[in-house]
Amino acid sequence: METCDVCGFGWATVSRDQIGGRIGAGVSAIVDLLTSDPSRVGVRPATRRWSAIEYAGHVRDVLFMLRDRLVVGLVEDLPSFKPMYRDERVDLGLYKADTIAAMADELRTGATMFTRLFSAIDPDQLNRDVLYGWPEPTRRSILWMAQQAVHEIEHHRLDIVEDLELVAPGR
Repeated sequence: METCDVCGFGWATVSRDQIGGRIGAGVSAIVDLLTSDPSRVGVRPATRRWSAIEYAGHVRDVLFMLRDRLVVGLVEDLPSFKPMYRDERVDLGLYKADTIAAMADELRTGATMFTRLFSAIDPDQLNRDVLYGWPEPTRRSILWMAQQAVHEIEHHRLDIVEDLELVAPGR
């Protein structure tokens, strides 16, 4: 079974019926973390590590990107996708204007829109293949992309927890 070397997430352990609930719970947990101590969310604990709000921005963008990729995967035969340029978004400062309130709203909106679209997909279409570029170009299913959304949220929630601990007062 495929698992994440960093967080231990197993894609095959997430059933279709769990996806919406886990996305909603994960986004709620991230929003709670962002609002728990606003003074720390914009602080990078190390030069090459993102801040908590930058991780949240990445999660938000992943939800919208994967939602669009689901549609493309349903319409096109074996589509491939351009990269999302995750590091470049941060390096270019594209998250600098994000506020906690806006991020919370956009994360909730992204989660709602993703899960509503995903729940509308016919179960017979979940095994349609796409060519997914991460971590290297590989044939993946529509279901795997939805499981990847869960992974992104749960994995980066852990990054945010770690960030907030690293920038805690007195450290």
